[in-house]
Amino acid sequence: MSINTPVITPRERTHAIGSGVLLGLAGMSAYYLPVTKDRFVRNSYDVVKNKAKTNIELLDEAALAISGKKLNNEQKLFLSQLGVSEDVVSINSKVAELKKTLTDGDTVKQLKQKFLENFKDFKKSEALVDPVSIKALQKIRWTNFAWGAVIGFVLGNVIGLRLEESKNSGSQV
Repeated sequence: MSINTPVITPRERTHAIGSGVLLGLAGMSAYYLPVTKDRFVRNSYDVVKNKAKTNIELLDEAALAISGKKLNNEQKLFLSQLGVSEDVVSINSKVAELKKTLTDGDTVKQLKQKFLENFKDFKKSEALVDPVSIKALQKIRWTNFAWGAVIGFVLGNVIGLRLEESKNSGSQV
């Protein structure tokens, strides 16, 4: 069984890539698509969740360093920024507190409600948004940008290739 694959000439390939780049550039305008409140709240919560998980990991490393009496200056600074003393008991209580913010239903609900209010403020003026929400908005917009560019490029390649094929088949008749 043989499969006939069409031969794509360099000219057709160049035309398809050019069309892909053109539609990819057009697709980048997806950066400016409106942001829905559900997506905003979900991404804002993800920012908080990722930050908490990172802090938990760093606190665990600091606790290990304290138990081995090898706490470095960076870890000391991190602990002081979180308001945690340099002992394993206070680090463990801070880790438990951070885990509670991720798993407690009431805390999560309050946090999401806060982000919903931030979304309403964002609709009034972007200057009223807090830093967590700014990160969420940046993530949403850059995701839109990337997906728009990729989808536009792929569609441009397909359309460009089809147009070039239709030109060639029409001229050969």
